Amino acid sequence: MAWLPHGTSKTGLLFSDGQGRSATVPAVATYRGRLWCIWSDLAGQLWYSQTGSSGNVEQFGPPVQFPEMGLPVLANLNGVLHVVIAQSETGQMTHFIHDDDDVSVAWANLGPLDADAGLVAHSTPAVIAFHNKIFLAFLRDGQLYFTIWAALGPGARQWTAPQLVASVGDRFRGIPALFVLEGVLHVLCGADTDERHIRGFRFDYITQGWTQTDDVSEGRAAAGVSAVSYGSSAYLGIIEAGSNDSSHAVYVAAFNNGVWAPHEPVANTTAADPPQIAILNGRVHCIFNDNTKTRDLRWYSRPVLRYSLTSWMANLPNDQPISNFTIPGTHDSCARSNIPFVRTQYLSISQQLALGIRFFDLRLRRHKGGKLYCYHGGIPIDYPKYLSFDSVMNAIWELMWPGADSGNAAISTPPTETVLISINNDDTSQEQKDNPADFYAAVSDAIAMTPPWPVTGQHRWYTEPLTPNLGDVRGKAVLLRRYAGDPAIQPTGRQGLDLSTWLDDNPDFTIVTPTQVRVRLQDKWKFAYRIALHELIAAKGEFVQKMLGNAATSSADSAEMHNWYVNFCSAVGDPAEHGEIAESKWIAVGAHSEFIGKWVSGMNVLTNEYLQANYGATGGRDRLGVVNLDYPELPESNDLVARLIETNF
Repeated sequence: MAWLPHGTSKTGLLFSDGQGRSATVPAVATYRGRLWCIWSDLAGQLWYSQTGSSGNVEQFGPPVQFPEMGLPVLANLNGVLHVVIAQSETGQMTHFIHDDDDVSVAWANLGPLDADAGLVAHSTPAVIAFHNKIFLAFLRDGQLYFTIWAALGPGARQWTAPQLVASVGDRFRGIPALFVLEGVLHVLCGADTDERHIRGFRFDYITQGWTQTDDVSEGRAAAGVSAVSYGSSAYLGIIEAGSNDSSHAVYVAAFNNGVWAPHEPVANTTAADPPQIAILNGRVHCIFNDNTKTRDLRWYSRPVLRYSLTSWMANLPNDQPISNFTIPGTHDSCARSNIPFVRTQYLSISQQLALGIRFFDLRLRRHKGGKLYCYHGGIPIDYPKYLSFDSVMNAIWELMWPGADSGNAAISTPPTETVLISINNDDTSQEQKDNPADFYAAVSDAIAMTPPWPVTGQHRWYTEPLTPNLGDVRGKAVLLRRYAGDPAIQPTGRQGLDLSTWLDDNPDFTIVTPTQVRVRLQDKWKFAYRIALHELIAAKGEFVQKMLGNAATSSADSAEMHNWYVNFCSAVGDPAEHGEIAESKWIAVGAHSEFIGKWVSGMNVLTNEYLQANYGATGGRDRLGVVNLDYPELPESNDLVARLIETNF
């Protein structure tokens, strides 16, 4: 698969005005659906930038000056961005965090690492998030050390005393790399020998120590190594060279099915320092400073999947009902509030679409004048600006058929995707129950005011109360109606698939619509009794897995192809009075349990492991229904959305 240049030129320049020049190795990470890069210019000043907010990640925004100088590394800890800066001359390291979508928001300085304790780096270190902790690997006097940023006391986190990764006699050089593969933390570093072989070690969470692994891909690293994982795969970036090789050629090697593939050149490019790699939306991105006097940053990527996450439905048959597919979705899709108990997502709708999400769970309220806005539990999203239903749908239309509304679309390649739009009335007041026609009319009016696609004249909504075939709804949004219908309209004539009899907080229930469509659902979300986190996740996992099994089993019966299965992986607890952790993020991603004192993997990891063990191993197709997630991009190495999509093929 060819490497594609990004940025401002056909040769992958990150910036065209000389701003993107890096005297040392840059740092790269994915964060809330975007690529982030931080680098030191030729004068030693640090700068950082991120890609655009839309799903089409093609450009970095204007560079912003960082309030420190040195050698940077980046890591995304469950939606919070961490950077560690090592001073070039002294090796003193300082820790910063960023917890906001706005690139201009100031970084919080958590202070220097304890140099007196030996936390001093003599080259660029490596950093990674793992089990709600930050692991840092670094070289000091040629020896490879590690430290962990973890909770060592009530309400506080600090760095542990440094410990050796390898034995005292082992010597290393260059830049180390950390990555997680199938739940195990690995560190790589080039040996300080003429051969420069890469040596690998794996972390034992029980003993808190490292054991050496087999030689990694028979690689030789001239100046260092970078690595990233994606599900059961990993990718290694190096300048492959022995002691007498000055080519500085950039290579990436892939680890799949238990073996390392031969190194592949990245568009025949060269780099002054080791390339840095990250995975976003099914592509491995490689950013490096070129091997010239200017040290211009360059950016290339290639796919890691056999399909594109932005157009994966193109590979599905037209003549199948949409209920006969596995469709990844999100719960409370727009809830990106800064209030923890309101927030269920970090990604925007555009970013979720780019990730492969095709089901959106919208909670709306009707304002005066009939306009609709997004809410969660009575709290407006994006307050005080408010997030309108129109703006959400505009983002969907743009990703569904890029450029169509501006007249720049390639009409010869019409949309391949459909999206399922579940709408519920967030206002549960008695007034709304007594007058359901007002909200029904507001949604109906919004749909009626949606213009058809230019040139083709195709309507953008499918509002029939029936299950369509995929070929009939490519380029359309399919309405799933959780709000009450207009009493003046006959039940069989109301818009959308009628889910208005939804049972709240129920692990297994079936809705039979007025048009005789059967929808089986799992939406057990409230654990308002005293329960430890690991017990909550295990209980929720059983409900999710049972419904996955029901959907898969029913797919063998052609009579049930039109039957829907809708499955929610989301849940909350009630720590104030009963349980251990309420925030949906920790149930989705994982957290440390106060009850049992160890890390508990969240629903995203648990569901991914279940899929890997039960579906797709034989290459056959499995229908698992609609599977809705919180924080689907987390943890960072997770490929849950892609794994769900692959059950369709």
